[in-house]
Amino acid sequence: MKLSLEQLDLDRSGLTSVTTALQSLIDTIDRAGGGTLVVTPGIYLTGTLVLPSNFTLHLEAGAHLLASPHTVDYLAAETQSMAEQSRMALMYARDARHLTLSGAGCIDGNASAWFAPHPDAQGYRQPKTRRPRMLVLEGCQQVRIHDITLSDAPMWTAHLVSCNHVFINNITINNDLTLSNTDALDIDSCQHVHLSDSYFSAADDGICLKTTAKAAELQQPVENVTVNNCIIRSKSCAIKVGTETFAAIRNLVVSNCIIFESNRAIGLVSRDGGQFSQMLFSNIIFDCQHGDPCHWGKADPVFISVRHRTPDIEPGAISQITFSNLSGGAEGAINLHSDIPGALHDITFNGLSFAQRLSASDEQGCYDLRPPCNPQRPTGMGRDNAYLVNPHTGRAHGVEPYPHGLPGLYAAGIEGLQLHAIQITRPQPLPAGWDEESIRIDPANSGEQK
Repeated sequence: MKLSLEQLDLDRSGLTSVTTALQSLIDTIDRAGGGTLVVTPGIYLTGTLVLPSNFTLHLEAGAHLLASPHTVDYLAAETQSMAEQSRMALMYARDARHLTLSGAGCIDGNASAWFAPHPDAQGYRQPKTRRPRMLVLEGCQQVRIHDITLSDAPMWTAHLVSCNHVFINNITINNDLTLSNTDALDIDSCQHVHLSDSYFSAADDGICLKTTAKAAELQQPVENVTVNNCIIRSKSCAIKVGTETFAAIRNLVVSNCIIFESNRAIGLVSRDGGQFSQMLFSNIIFDCQHGDPCHWGKADPVFISVRHRTPDIEPGAISQITFSNLSGGAEGAINLHSDIPGALHDITFNGLSFAQRLSASDEQGCYDLRPPCNPQRPTGMGRDNAYLVNPHTGRAHGVEPYPHGLPGLYAAGIEGLQLHAIQITRPQPLPAGWDEESIRIDPANSGEQK
């Protein structure tokens, strides 16, 4: 069955909610066994839409779904997963099969309705406690998302939870860079995912692979994921694995990507028991610059970290990670560290061309171990490790100067570190407070250089 909005008498100005009418059309298609709903040009104000199996939502060029600013319009469904204290979603599917979102239209999150009108001292507009994610798919199979644009998300933009066989191609996610917690794409406990030819820009993480704490029926590893030919900008971390890692993450290939105007390019952060293994990052161009101090990271091209979040959960090991043909510039350093002996091993860099540059930030020369670092909330995340300052340093807890000044690459607690064809260009003469060694390996480290 194929239905279109073209002949319907719906408000196309975005002033009056059409949620009931849209959901009725979706349900009609579902009862018929499946089909396509074509959204024709216009602005359609809507709350939660629940998407069924064997369904395509196709947005024609000029079609604009606008998220309602009212919490009451998000009561039709409650997500199983929670994000930032919220179970609300604009578009939601659970256990659906053969689900497609397509077309040249736009889904607009109407972010301004969910944030303070003016930024704080760090340049960020503070959010309401509960905000909707724009797209949440849980336990779905055979998902295809292509060509559409998602913009101005009030929270995580697209959150895929425990989905299998996911194909994402040629999408744009473009969020306001002054709005926190607006991750572009979160791939959470998903398997067999192919992502390509897309553009992401967000104040929070760009592409994030994680395994959040969730119900047992939804918990599974992230595995068999490819990311190709993407352009990413992030005020936090452009390509991030972790920090929520309650199950394993393995078999990841990221290639042919450009990362620009980002605080951290690639981050692998183990905290919660799930192991990381078999990952390849290749042919990546990066540009890293310091963001506002609330963001985790200090202009790091690559950041790998194994630390406890809670004393009773041993963080999973990170191993068999290869970086090939990385090139770019940054104001920070590559930082590889583990607090647990033997938990970080077999890390290889094969081809790195890295130009360090001076920064106007007074935190240049610092590393950042967040989260968790705030002693008042030892297991906390979010604001607990963003806005609260250590009174002894004037910086966030976990932000400290490198022990010998700013290096180009710092490694501690690693076994089997291989460095091949490394070229690090630094300002001359070397600025005050910079490490004289461009590569600083902790004496306890068993790494090798070539």
